[in-house]
Amino acid sequence: MFDFLIIGGGLLGLLTAKELQQAGAKVAVVDKNSRGQQATWAAGGILSPMRPWLYSEPVNAISSLSQSVYQQLSTELRDQTAIDPEWLLSGMLVLEDNELPQAIQWCEQNNSPVEVLSVEELNSQFEHLAPFTESAIYRPDVATIRPHKLSAALTQYLTLNGVSFYNDQEVTKLQHTDYAVTGAEIGKTTLSANEYILCGGAWSTQLVPKLCPQPDIKPVKGQMICFPPTDITNLCMVMDDNRYIIPRKDKRIVVGSTREYTQFDASTTQAAFDELKHFAQQLYPDLASIEPDAHWAGLRPASPNSIPYICRVAPLSNLSLNAGHYRNGIVTAPASAELMSDILLNRRCKIDPTPYQLQR
Repeated sequence: MFDFLIIGGGLLGLLTAKELQQAGAKVAVVDKNSRGQQATWAAGGILSPMRPWLYSEPVNAISSLSQSVYQQLSTELRDQTAIDPEWLLSGMLVLEDNELPQAIQWCEQNNSPVEVLSVEELNSQFEHLAPFTESAIYRPDVATIRPHKLSAALTQYLTLNGVSFYNDQEVTKLQHTDYAVTGAEIGKTTLSANEYILCGGAWSTQLVPKLCPQPDIKPVKGQMICFPPTDITNLCMVMDDNRYIIPRKDKRIVVGSTREYTQFDASTTQAAFDELKHFAQQLYPDLASIEPDAHWAGLRPASPNSIPYICRVAPLSNLSLNAGHYRNGIVTAPASAELMSDILLNRRCKIDPTPYQLQR
């Protein structure tokens, strides 16, 4: 019997477990795969919405709070587990943005540093990129992190602190009355807890009982590629329209991503590989003779206006939902986990929980 049973071992589930464990609760995490093998594993790890000026306040509120704690979180996990999540303040160059005035205004209003660079400044500072013909903006406060290393560090931390894991075991059904969940079925086994939290990303909807309002979460496939280590030394991220390039500490270069509505099909395609490769090689001429050595896909949980569900699920008194973060799961995860835990533990919330309810 656990205090909290978290269904889903991605970053949101792991950080929610960390919040609850630190409050003294007995916590278990169940995942149908190994931890962090779905959207978390596939993510690029940009610690900002790619265009925050196009997102609503509820998305930016949890993004901003998360950004303010990520460096400390990364350091804490590295010191306690010897696994470095590789938080890196790399900055982000935003190219060919049709909303340039809107972007500058948003950054200024939200105290987010921004620099408008002329064509001459861009060609001087970013010689490794293709020649510029238009001005662009540079956001020096945008950081990146390695999602799979963050997941590994969190798993190690939680294991050391007594959290139980049920890996490669799928919850097939939630047993319930009209008022409460009574158990989670895993094969012939039933796990019991005082509270149940769905953190299963795009799969979360499959476990919400029919007597409850149903969350509007749909899977959206994103394919990405990666180039082997190069001699390019500038660690600045680059965003161009909906594509982005993330240089890593190990000198590998990650390129993403597509947006495909293919239900739960997470297979990769040659067309996407070619498209991303062409984009990267056009932007980085030095990559023209280098072949990507990795290609993967993940399913991101899309919700209306990209506003996630972080709430209790009525009329069941002990079922909650923390899912639907779409492309912002990594950047919003710490604040989402804290808000979910505040609700569960009846603590004062730093962020107004109203926008994240199931019925809006």
